[in-house]
Amino acid sequence: MTNPIQPELADLISLKSKTDFLGFPFHKNTIIGFGENKSLFKTRGLNFEEVRQYQPGDDIRQIDWRVTAKYGKPFTKLYTEEKEKQVYILCDLRPNMQFATHGHFKAVVAARLASLIGFLAEQKNDSLSYQILSHKIIQSLANLPARDTLPYFLNQLAQELPKESEISFCQIIPFMEQNIRPGSIIFLISDFYDTTIDDLKFLGELSHKNIINLIHLYDNMEIQLPKGILPFSNGKKEILLDTQSNSFQKNFKNSWTHKTDLLRQNVKKYHWGYLSLATDSDYLNQFQRFCLGDLS
Repeated sequence: MTNPIQPELADLISLKSKTDFLGFPFHKNTIIGFGENKSLFKTRGLNFEEVRQYQPGDDIRQIDWRVTAKYGKPFTKLYTEEKEKQVYILCDLRPNMQFATHGHFKAVVAARLASLIGFLAEQKNDSLSYQILSHKIIQSLANLPARDTLPYFLNQLAQELPKESEISFCQIIPFMEQNIRPGSIIFLISDFYDTTIDDLKFLGELSHKNIINLIHLYDNMEIQLPKGILPFSNGKKEILLDTQSNSFQKNFKNSWTHKTDLLRQNVKKYHWGYLSLATDSDYLNQFQRFCLGDLS
């Protein structure tokens, strides 16, 4: 059983068995856009890359019948030129991610999804680089094959979650500028609570030559609080907050809407991949569907 408040190494390692049906998303899908930096082929003789939902014009000889039977709708095998790619993962484990009213802490969801992506990179013989936002920024020292980087990454993900952190989202940018080479697949896993317009603009520029996917984690109480006199704590101090007034409820919900609208506007503008996941959702299944391009 998964620990809901702390990532554990044994659990993260066990997720390797969940990658059988997964592949990195490369195609565009309405608001779930992925850029066009990778040329896709639907013919035999090249390197198998992924499975995605069947689209008109696909070669019916490339239908993956096993996945089709599992989901009850047709999926096609895709092939690419055999070429090592760089996979970059940002995993946010700061105190803001240590929250959930139901399900697992956002930090636990983030660590589990980051592990899955790492196993996919290993499976496809790609290189892997990473940053973990914790009490400090923890990052890979070099762009090495995923099979070499992954053990260190998993161990770092399973470290005790920080009680305090002064790290901000914008501090990832220097590493990304220096270490991400064109043609990379980038996954950013966070609640994006402190992401600024300048941060999103930088990611927009980065997406001209890379594929960017945002995985946005949230708890339903971040959208709407119950009415009452509620206790809140940051681990040091506790306050009582009166949430009963209609004006408070409206302002609270507007704050959430403004943040998510800003993310979605940039997703649409720059054709990023975007997956929004609640802490109490079946997030592994939703991530699987995200990779398959099946988000209907």
